[in-house]
Parts: sequence; structure tokens; C-alpha cells
Amino acid sequence: MYISNLELLNFRSFKGTHEFYFTNGKNFIVGNNNVGKTTIFEAIDFLFNGLKRNQEIDDLINNESKDQEMHVMITFSDLSDDVKKSSKIQPYITSNGTLTLIRGNKIPAVNTKGKHVILDYKTLLYQNASSHEFYNPTGISNATKPYFNPTIVYANDHNEDYQDFRASSLLGKLLKLEAKDLLNSDEFKAVQQKFNDLIEQDGGLQSHLSGLKEFMEKSIADQFGKVALNFNFEIPAMDSIIKNGRVFAKDKNGEQDISEKGSGLQRALTLAVIQAYANFAKKADAMQFFIDEPELYMHPIAQDSLLDALDELSKQDNQIFLNTHSPYILRHFNSKRDSVVILSNKEGQKRIRQMESLIFKPTSIGEITYKAFGVPTVDLHQRLYSVIENKVIYTDQKVNSEKTFSDYLIKKYKDIVTPQSFRQRFTKQNKSKNGGWVPAQNKPLPFIIRNEIDHPDTYLEDDTGINKFNDDLLKKSIDELFKIYNKEFPE
Repeated sequence: MYISNLELLNFRSFKGTHEFYFTNGKNFIVGNNNVGKTTIFEAIDFLFNGLKRNQEIDDLINNESKDQEMHVMITFSDLSDDVKKSSKIQPYITSNGTLTLIRGNKIPAVNTKGKHVILDYKTLLYQNASSHEFYNPTGISNATKPYFNPTIVYANDHNEDYQDFRASSLLGKLLKLEAKDLLNSDEFKAVQQKFNDLIEQDGGLQSHLSGLKEFMEKSIADQFGKVALNFNFEIPAMDSIIKNGRVFAKDKNGEQDISEKGSGLQRALTLAVIQAYANFAKKADAMQFFIDEPELYMHPIAQDSLLDALDELSKQDNQIFLNTHSPYILRHFNSKRDSVVILSNKEGQKRIRQMESLIFKPTSIGEITYKAFGVPTVDLHQRLYSVIENKVIYTDQKVNSEKTFSDYLIKKYKDIVTPQSFRQRFTKQNKSKNGGWVPAQNKPLPFIIRNEIDHPDTYLEDDTGINKFNDDLLKKSIDELFKIYNKEFPE
């Protein structure tokens, strides 16, 4: 079960309607600062949990749309069997096996009495599969909560929700899973019996409270009539024992509750819980994990360990969402299961777009970096150039050298390539009367960049030995090579 679609209407910086499409694997959300990456996580948080403490609904409505409807709507696909079997949820599951939920402001809906009303942000609504209207039937929240409880890790928060041991928290679930064998053990039964004896035996807690009970019974009898009281103490279940636990951390500054440690250590604990969950909770219910800037506070090897754990989680039908600025994180992109959503607020660019399909298999980090972040790399340029050149040389007998390939590019792709003066350079292989100096010539830009990269042993006239190209030219050349590639290798 996974979130296949997200729709934002007038939510914070997303004015108007914006749609996102996700896969059931890892979903990388990339873009420059202040383009709305974290806002997507906040929207999901709002949908499932409502407003945060000290937050107002006005904080979430787009500044230019204060008098209009605002909502966050998601669609789940590939629903689990447990969800499909829930009688409360069944009326809201479409014939395609999807389920749509919405929360927002000024939403037309049908209330529990069957009347058409406008509901506010306090209510999570479910879209009826037949009428397509939104409802909030009695008891459905409790029916769905076990299945729709995403784990969200923000970059700048202390993430206290993942430090306590409540049954609904990720750490609580993990501890309960690991402790399940203890529940049926003789040792745990002996502890429960000991607790019962402490309460019920002579001299136990009930005996100590007998005077208090008699006094209260007499007081009630004077005001109301004769009533017998009994103080009932339940034998502690594992949930009760676990939920009162806390994590303590000991370092050079001594041992303290984790909440008193720095934000870096707190975040490290949160991510360690997720990694442990991937390792130990093999048969747990599928979940959604949202991690804001996974590279934060982590060196590259630690990033790899985290992404390996997230890969494992995604293989267990858990859906992963990652906000990142890091091309290094994108090394773990799997073109068969993952997606990359690119956000932009630049004029002339789409606000939201999916990363273009990749051409290289296995996946090239250079290609991902370029298509996701727009960062040109030497590796991508050389790989594109070599693939095109090898194909042309193999299929065209007239092209059998660097020079003839250069001529081929100029002639066949004159509408694509940029002819540019290739600087005067010195090479020992040149046997001309110029004594090794090759004069400046007009060549296609990809050819020039290729040679500047491949032959650093050629010398400039000032003998600095510096390759003469920059990122702008490298990017322009890569763009030209992609256009040529698409013509040489049509789908």
C-alpha cells in the first residue's frame, strides 16, 4: 500500500492546484532552497494529524488565497488485504483499489446526519467510491489509524515523537515486536504473578488501602447511600511497561535523557530507529517514511548505511520519501522502483516536474545529478560522447577517427552543435612544419570539450597547462550531446 498521488490546493507556497505522483519505492524530492520540499512533508503531516501545537490554520493557507479553499488530498493505491477487509473502509475503496483522503478548509462534505455541509480542517474526510463525495463516518479514524500512520523526520526538529516508547511510536512498535516472545515466557508470567501477589495477598497493597476504602465508603453512604468500593489494579501488560521507558545516552558529558542532548544526536537516534526497524521488523505492517535532508549531520559512509536500510525497507513494501540537496544521496536511485520529483520557483520553469527518463543502464550518477540538479559532470559528458561516437563508427564506414567524427557532427547535426574555435595547442604527435603547434580551428563544441578533458598534456600558449572550458560550456555541450543521442538512438 502506497501513496500514489498527492494534491495540494492553496497550501502554503503552492498557490492553486498542484499534483504529485509517487512510486511505491523511494521518492526523492529535490530542488533549491525555499522551493517547497519540506512543505510537502508538512502537508502530509497536516492531513493525518491536523494542526500542530500553537499552529493556526491561517499559517497553512497560501498568502494570496486566504479567502479560498485550501486542502491536502492523497490517494492510496495497492491497498493491503487488512484495509480491504475493514467494513468501515470498504465503502470508500474504488473498483481500482484506491482510497482517497482529504483535509482542509471550506471542504464540501456530507456529515454524519447525511446533510451537505462545509467542513473545516478539524475533520479528516474520506471520498465515497460511488458518489465521490467526502464523508467522515463515525469510527473510521480508529479503523484507519493502524494503517495510515506515517513516520516523518524533519531536518530542524528534535523529533521527540521518535524518542518515547508509546505503542503508536516507531520505537514503541519496534520494542513491542522484539519483546513479543517474552510475553508468553514463564519468566514474564512469574513477574505478573508476583505483581498480583503484591496487590492481593495479606499485607499487600489492598490491605494497606483498606482503611482509606472504608472511609470513602462511609462518606459516600452519608451523601448517597450504601456503596461498596474496590480498588482494581490490572496486571501490567507489555505495552504498559514499554510506554514508560525512556532512552538515555552516555557520552563524554555524562549520561542524560536523550531529550537533553543536542539535536545532532537526537536526529541520529531517530535515524538509527528507522535503520533498526528495517533490520528487525521484517513482518511489520507496511508504512510510509518521510525523511527531510537525510544527509544532515552524516558523513558519506553513514549516508550509505542509512540509504541501504531504506532500500531494505522499500523492498518490504514500505514507501520512502526523501527531501535532499545531495547528489550523493541520489546514488541510491533505482530506476525500476524509484522516482525523482523536481521542484522549482524560477520563472519559466515548471513548478513541479518528474525527472526525465534515464538513458543509461545501469544508472549513471552523472546523468541523475544532471537531470535532477542541473549539475554538469565530466563523467556524463565523456560517457555520452563515447556512446555516440562508438555507435557512429560502428555503423558508418566513413567515420573512423576523431577527425572524421568531428566532421560528421558538424555536417549531420549543424542545427544542434555549436562550431567553436578550438584553441592553438601543442602536441608531440603533430609532425607539421609548425613544430608541434596545431593552429586554432573551428570544431563542434562536444569535440572540443572531449579533447580538453582527455588531453591535459597539451599546452596553452602561456604554458599554464590549464584546460580551457568552464561549467557553462560543459553544460551546453552535454545538452547538445543529449539531443544528438536522442536522434541516434530513437525510442
